[in-house]
Amino acid sequence: MTRTEFNNQWNRYFAPLTNEVIPSYDKFRVSERMLEDYLDIFRGYNSRDGNVEMPYDHPFFNSNETALLDKKPCIQYILIGEARPKSTDCNFPYFYNIYNTNHTHYVSAPRINWDCPIERPNSENKRDTLLCLASKGVLLLDLFPFAIPYGLIRSLLNDTGVTKNYWDNPDNPYSLSNRINSIKGLLCDDWDLSLIAPCIISGHIINPNNDFPPIATIPAGLHPEQFRTLMPDPTRCRLGADWRKVAVSSAGAPTQNLISISF
Repeated sequence: MTRTEFNNQWNRYFAPLTNEVIPSYDKFRVSERMLEDYLDIFRGYNSRDGNVEMPYDHPFFNSNETALLDKKPCIQYILIGEARPKSTDCNFPYFYNIYNTNHTHYVSAPRINWDCPIERPNSENKRDTLLCLASKGVLLLDLFPFAIPYGLIRSLLNDTGVTKNYWDNPDNPYSLSNRINSIKGLLCDDWDLSLIAPCIISGHIINPNNDFPPIATIPAGLHPEQFRTLMPDPTRCRLGADWRKVAVSSAGAPTQNLISISF
């Protein structure tokens, strides 16, 4: 997403709903490059082009451009989060930032579920955890591009159609549908999707009354058939309690068990 698109999306969709100032576009670009670094594991090559100044060398390839993973995986499990957290830290909190080693449920729940390395406070451990998750076919994508506090505006995002816009609007270059279609060549034939964004967002998406369709792409994967499978669980958050694809607990965060049964 270009700086102009970033600014336009903020001014159109978010500025009317919040008093927050527009987040840093430069940090957004770095975070997107961290995601692209991770996607390079599935591509099988280093796609860095030098246009973004990064805080570290490509973490998933050797200096001779060979991949650290012996076998190129495909994407089988897509977890949909909300957005990167707001932070003034130069080592900002982000799932794909190997310098950010703080404990979060968004790292620990997938790590435990797919039996990846125990968390340690160093970048080598974070890199190895991400490599392990990639080897199991795991990808996390956030719905929204802006690193701001969302607690006060989640209902507004739902009510004004902004959440739907970022789900499948073909005219929004950052919509989840467009982003998944842009990497469809990296998907396993049986790929699937689960929701780990806070329950106000995830529950709104999964509720059939709100007309969120499954993400349409080729390969279709298991996602269209599995999207609204009923599986009531008392540990899930209230708004998503009946839905298998909501992996958020009543405490407000994803858990290993809910992720496991969601797939």
